[in-house]
Amino acid sequence: MPKISKPRIRLEYRGGKLVPKNIRASYEGGSTRKRMGGKGMSASGPNTGISQNLTALQKRSRHAVRNNAYATGAKEAYVSNLVGSGIRPQWQNKEVQELWENWVQECDADGINCFYGLQSLAAGAQFEAGEVLARFRYRRTTDGLSVPLQLQLIESEHLDPTYSAVTDRQQIKMGIEFNVLGQRSAYWLWQHHPHEFLAQQVNRRKRVPADDVIHLYRRTRPGQIRGVPELSSVIVRLYEIDEMQDALLARQKLAQLFAAFIKRKPDHDPDDEGPHFGLPADPYGEEGGEQLNEFIPGALHYLEDGEEVDFSNPPDIGAHYSDWLRTELLAVARGAGITYEQLTNDLKGVNYSSIRAGLLEFRRRAEALQAHLLVHQWCRKIAAKWLDVAVVSGAINLPDYWANRKKYLAIDWIAPKWAWVDPLKEVTADLLEVRAGFIPRSEAAGQRGWSLEQLDEEIRKSNQSADDHGLILDSDPRITSKNGALQQAIDILNNEEEEENAS
Repeated sequence: MPKISKPRIRLEYRGGKLVPKNIRASYEGGSTRKRMGGKGMSASGPNTGISQNLTALQKRSRHAVRNNAYATGAKEAYVSNLVGSGIRPQWQNKEVQELWENWVQECDADGINCFYGLQSLAAGAQFEAGEVLARFRYRRTTDGLSVPLQLQLIESEHLDPTYSAVTDRQQIKMGIEFNVLGQRSAYWLWQHHPHEFLAQQVNRRKRVPADDVIHLYRRTRPGQIRGVPELSSVIVRLYEIDEMQDALLARQKLAQLFAAFIKRKPDHDPDDEGPHFGLPADPYGEEGGEQLNEFIPGALHYLEDGEEVDFSNPPDIGAHYSDWLRTELLAVARGAGITYEQLTNDLKGVNYSSIRAGLLEFRRRAEALQAHLLVHQWCRKIAAKWLDVAVVSGAINLPDYWANRKKYLAIDWIAPKWAWVDPLKEVTADLLEVRAGFIPRSEAAGQRGWSLEQLDEEIRKSNQSADDHGLILDSDPRITSKNGALQQAIDILNNEEEEENAS
């Protein structure tokens, strides 16, 4: 029987292990050869990197928002699209709804914003720092509030990411205390903002029960307990854009310094002061002169014997600057989660189809953030705490509340309507979908910032007001037809025709 030769396998030490040398990675991205060697091989858990870099990320993100116009615009676009005029609740109980409308005007512990203003402030802080905290402040029933509860917004710097400790009954990670079941039991907050003047001299941490704190942040990995700024992936690009613009500006300033350099001939008399026009090499007239270290526009600079002026000749990228800047800003917009047009207000070359496609993609993301971030983490928890306090304090009488608490907290949160590029096309499309039964009226109303109950009630009020004043409006299908003609006149003509045919 012939012998079967076995392939020779060469071995090598790699990573402290003896592995076959001739086996290649099935996935090129998993290769450790020269092309991919050392690239992206650092690994960390969902919180290790955050605990080490969160403070620096927050400082740089806040600095960028304060000083970079693109970062400022990104934050404004993020907040205005996610919150707008406010994400409003539609309670099932009218008495609860009226009480809520009174409380939203007095909910701010600082006495400045209404509830929807606090929504915008919280969304902006979450974008800029990656997270924001709110603390429930319980008040006395004699304080004159409709419900003895207020909200105090707290910047995330109050929650020290470097503070960790472990005991038998609890574990503190990045300032958050967890019990033995892994549930959040408390937050260890600085009493004063750690970056305020003189705060460090009197500052100390205070344990606040988790039930009294709302922690708003976007979790991108399972087990992640702190958030990172939305600009984290593009902070380097923002700073490089600033540096490039400064460099080009400095180059242009230097190019505007039209200066003449006069070089003395060898037989020049050193005692001769030269012609009396322009500026001398030593404008202060001091003996011996000084080295030339500053250019003055329109000046005549005299050079000493043997001196020459040489200029560096860096490559000119001015011709390609616009293309480079657009490429960088596209990346910034993508990293910030908004469109390029929202970031720059540059609408050159944009048509209806392209801008609508970009807005649709952005609005899918905005709707997801509204539902999963603002409504679920923020609005829902505040509404539940508010109604609990309202019932306990006697601000509202709901005898069956505790037995039917879930029913009372079944709230429809209505986001502001989207303004479309071409409203006529969008309304026509919605009308056809509703008439065909593809979407219910409630969904069409919700896209415009209404609950169906609110919309119908407003229509009823409008029709009642028109009837009371004897008005005939095209918008009332009871009176006018679709083309605006009087429906009553059409009915009369139809009746007369039927009578004539019958006779």
